[in-house]
Amino acid sequence: MLLFLSNTQLVTTLCGPGLVRAPTLSLLAPGFWLLFICYLLSAILPVPSTLTPFSAALLAGGHSRRMGRDKRLLVVDWEREPVPLWRRQLNVLRRLAPAELLISGLPDLDYPLDVTVVPDKIEDAGPLAGIASCLEVAQSRLVLVLAVDLPHITPDYLASLVQAAAPGRGVVPAIEHELEPVAAVYPVEAVRTAFACMQRGERSVQAFARRLVQNGLVNIRPVTAGEAGLFRNWNSPQDVGE
Repeated sequence: MLLFLSNTQLVTTLCGPGLVRAPTLSLLAPGFWLLFICYLLSAILPVPSTLTPFSAALLAGGHSRRMGRDKRLLVVDWEREPVPLWRRQLNVLRRLAPAELLISGLPDLDYPLDVTVVPDKIEDAGPLAGIASCLEVAQSRLVLVLAVDLPHITPDYLASLVQAAAPGRGVVPAIEHELEPVAAVYPVEAVRTAFACMQRGERSVQAFARRLVQNGLVNIRPVTAGEAGLFRNWNSPQDVGE
């Protein structure tokens, strides 16, 4: 579309109206193409995050028993392109420009090279084991976790959770009295509580999150009626069809 604009229109588009009064750049001038390249790069490269530094962890180590197949490989739409669910979720996290990207699970898929795969330190302990293992290795004081089976969650909503958190104090969403602990922000100090719960045989992520609330390590953020649909998960083939 830019190729069909006049020189003046191009300068306005690339530099803003303030430069229109300056001598108009010729399409053949080296300065024009430098501006044009800068414009393209600004559209392609991610904008640096203004959020509090945090790590992001994708919880992708489940067995998908109720789904009957690996839910990570379910195909979803991402910006008009069909992609596996795990890649969609990773793209959502990447949009927030975290300090690092972690994946809880095994390195059994073609994950990007800039992602660190973190195996569960305690096997068969569910998502709590994944959260604990990622908290233990995270380089930031806050860790945003996201379950792979929440295909409606958005970057904007997750960014709002990070904005509401602070070092030493995370945020867990709640729909009425039910916590949503697999799309939440945890402080790394929560790692002790996570491992202590599993050592006692408690593997409920709900119970873990409630202990953190009691200990003052996380705040509860109520989910509005308009946000509730973000937490519809895919646990069974029936869920995918909805």
